[in-house]
Formats: sequence, C-alpha cells, structure tokens
Amino acid sequence: MQFKIKTKGSMEKQEGRIAIFFLAPFMIGYLIFELIPIISTVVMSFINLNSLRGITDFASIKFVGFENYINIFKDSDAIMAYGRSMLYTLYYVPLLNIIAIVLALLITRQLYLRTAIRTMIFMPYVANIVAVAILFGTLLNPFGGPINELLKSLGINNPPMWLFGKNTSLPTIAGISIWKDLAFQMVVYMAAINNVSKELYESADVEGASIFTKITKITIPMISPTIFAMVITSIINSFQNYAIVKTMTDGGPGNASRVAVLNIYQQAFEYNKFSYASAQAMLLFLIILVVTLIQWKGQKRWVHY
Repeated sequence: MQFKIKTKGSMEKQEGRIAIFFLAPFMIGYLIFELIPIISTVVMSFINLNSLRGITDFASIKFVGFENYINIFKDSDAIMAYGRSMLYTLYYVPLLNIIAIVLALLITRQLYLRTAIRTMIFMPYVANIVAVAILFGTLLNPFGGPINELLKSLGINNPPMWLFGKNTSLPTIAGISIWKDLAFQMVVYMAAINNVSKELYESADVEGASIFTKITKITIPMISPTIFAMVITSIINSFQNYAIVKTMTDGGPGNASRVAVLNIYQQAFEYNKFSYASAQAMLLFLIILVVTLIQWKGQKRWVHY
C-alpha cells in the first residue's frame, strides 16, 4: 500500500486555491458593485451624457474634457450644496465624537443601570431610517408638536422651527444623525478605554491625580489612535448623509438642507444630467480625500502609538 506524501509546495497551492474559492464571492461583488461603478463614474464625468438622448443615441456622446467640472464652479446651487455638506460635517463630527467619548467614560465606570443605559443608547443605531424620520417629524413639528408645546409651557413663546426652519433644519438633521449613530462610536471607544493599562491609573492614584487629570493625561492620549480612526470615519460618513436628509426634509425648506449628495442624486435621476452628476461626485470624492490626507498629516502631532 502506497501513501502520497504532500510536499510543502503542493499544500501551499491547495491552500491558495481554497483561499481563492472563499474570496471569489467578495471579489465578484466588489467588481460588480464597486469597481465598475467607480470607473463608469470617472468616464462619465468626461463626456456629455447630460440627457436621456445619449442613452439611446451613442453617436451623440462626445468627450468634453473638464467641461462638467468647470460648470460646477459656475453653478451656485452646487457650490452652496458643497458648503452645506461641510457645515453639516462641522456640526456632526465634533459633537458625535465628544458625546461618544463622554458616554464611554461614564459607562465603563460602575454606573447604576449601566446595562440598561447601554442598551437604550444602542437601540437607535439599528432603527430604520424611515421610522426615525416619522418619529422626529412628529416630535419636532413646530405646529403643535410635543417638543414645541413643552417649550411653550416653559415660557418660550417662539420655539425653534426645527426641520421647517431655514437656519435650523441642517443642525437639526445633524443632531438626529448624531443620536442615531452614537452607539457605534461609543462601543468602539468603550473597547479602547477598557484596553488602557490599569497600572497607569494605579500609578496616577499613588500620585494623587484627579479624575480629570487621569482622563486628560492618560485616557485620551492612550485612546488617541482610536479617536483618529473614528474622526476619519465620521468625516467620511458625514459627507454620505443622503438617506437622512432625503427622508427628513428632502433638501428643504427651499434649499436650506440640500447637501452635496442629495444634489448629485437630483442632478442624475431627476434632471438626467448623468455626466454633470458624475463630475460632482468625483469632486466630492476629492474633497473627502483632501480632508483625510490633511487629517493623516496632522495626526503625528496628537496621536500617540
């Protein structure tokens, strides 16, 4: 009876084939739903597919270079939409991360009803965005909604218009988005805080350090890599705020909450300006890339590995 002895090379080949087999579904999905659309967007941004005619008449499609990109800077609505996206980011990112860190610090301590509080904070994260829109649309209705009725009973005669106000709609949406996304950030920060060496806190206790000193001199520096990662991801998420803006206000009142991603959607699927929308999408990608690179460059000053 003879036994085949597998060599190291044949085993590596077999492991490679198995790895390809398991990776194939992801790679195929990535190719179809990610890579091909990205390449198509880049190509479309340099042609004149700005009407339904081009879909049926391929002969009318021409290379126009940077014309679509130049038109963005002539379009005040597009420029204002980018500005609103950046303003939304300024509302969303700092508050989200500060509140998440504070809650993580509280919950990692021996807080009363800690499990129940953690569950309540996590519930909005798994809530359906349409249900969230209906809930807050009712609560924040300026004409008879429970929040404004409560404020009136406390003596505030002119409560905010919330989602219906020109100056309040965007910060209100940012606040609701923070409420919904808070759980994920908090859980990540809790994991980072729990990994900080207890010996550092014990040494600080021996020195008589206060809680505030331990947080600022030990906790924050030790979790700074996590803070950096969460800031980057929350900045990217803040620019991808189509769903919550669409369901809450659809860009209203007027254009007060018409952010860049909503403007891109409307240009493509309402006005059929596919190439122009593709150019706007690529410009948004470049803005996010530049912001990320600036953050990556600046992290050397405050992130401690």
